[in-house]
Amino acid sequence: MRRLTALSILLALGMSLGAQNSSQLETPRIPPLEEAQWTDDIRALFTSFGGGGRATNDFKTFARHPDLLKGVMPLATYVSRESTLAPRHRELLILRTAWLCRSEYVWARRAAVAQENGISADEIRRVAEGPDARGWDPVEAMLLRLADELYVNAFITDITWNALAARYDRDQMMDAQITVAKYTMLAAAMNTFGVQPDEGLTTRLPTEVPYGPAVEKLSEPQIRLSQARVPPLDPSEWTPEVRRMLDPSNSGVPVSGLFRTYAQHQQQYPPRQILSAYLRLGSTLLSSERRARELLILRTAWLCRAVYEWSVHERAARSLGMTEEEIRGIIEGPDAPVWERFDATVLRAADELHRDAIISDQTWSILGEHYNTQQLMDIVITTGGYRLIAMGMNSLGVQLEPGAQGFPTR
Repeated sequence: MRRLTALSILLALGMSLGAQNSSQLETPRIPPLEEAQWTDDIRALFTSFGGGGRATNDFKTFARHPDLLKGVMPLATYVSRESTLAPRHRELLILRTAWLCRSEYVWARRAAVAQENGISADEIRRVAEGPDARGWDPVEAMLLRLADELYVNAFITDITWNALAARYDRDQMMDAQITVAKYTMLAAAMNTFGVQPDEGLTTRLPTEVPYGPAVEKLSEPQIRLSQARVPPLDPSEWTPEVRRMLDPSNSGVPVSGLFRTYAQHQQQYPPRQILSAYLRLGSTLLSSERRARELLILRTAWLCRAVYEWSVHERAARSLGMTEEEIRGIIEGPDAPVWERFDATVLRAADELHRDAIISDQTWSILGEHYNTQQLMDIVITTGGYRLIAMGMNSLGVQLEPGAQGFPTR
């Protein structure tokens, strides 16, 4: 029997030694693009999505990749300012996600927003203590637990879903889920890019609070829903507005259950679809790095137990020539004997982002031998974006398309 070391136990629990501390790098890996260097397109995006005031370091960092900036900003703006959630509940979810991801940047920025919305400094600190801390009302405790469940399991349990659904309508439930999913993606990006807290923001992650999610890892059967919590819209139910979203050219081509599910929330759908379109059609990885892209997506789908995501992208990977041994190697992970150094590094990046919400120095350095800045940014957003999608598919109960295959049997 293999001897269990302290490190192996932490890894088995989905944690790492590095996850115990802030993931804030001392200097940026990708320096922010100062306003004097902005193009007219970037200025227009800031006018549309900046919210007034000065440009923050996250916006200026994403400005290094204008197409990516266009892809992420609409949903980021929706989640952070326009969703159906009450501001207090929104900020509690964002802060708990920042804590789980050990993101100093997101914590500092959203702590300031939380205080503007009446959340006290004591309550902000209590967010780090988690859903079991004294002082939360039952709904707020369940919101914090929802964040932990999504971060650890890419899934919301029936107990949490039903408790919140007694208070929230369908759109609010979908907004709570995507708030955590979006900020998990953004926090990992901020950590990995080395985005520094903006000047004047002094709140930092409370170091005296021990790190640890309040929920345990569930098995795959425990996160597999046999029916949808949010059913896909049947074409007979489509309003003219929904039809314009799902079939703008009126082609009559069948629309997948995934998109018909998200169309239930007509306010959220357009900004979410802009991110989805970027991931599917706009990323720099789609030109010469499609293999690496599918490695990232499939490894993320496996780690999240996202069977719908796996079924779609296993077909895509095989169409690129991936062998049965390589598909099995994705499940085994970066140390599987099938992988050469570079493929192993791509898979390791997905593992590190999933486990630690940051790519390590060594992995980043190896990736940098092959990729330029925009491609590196797309690696992080592709991985985080498909984790976002996995959280939604698992939690909303999106069912496999007819004839689709699930995970391979071991």
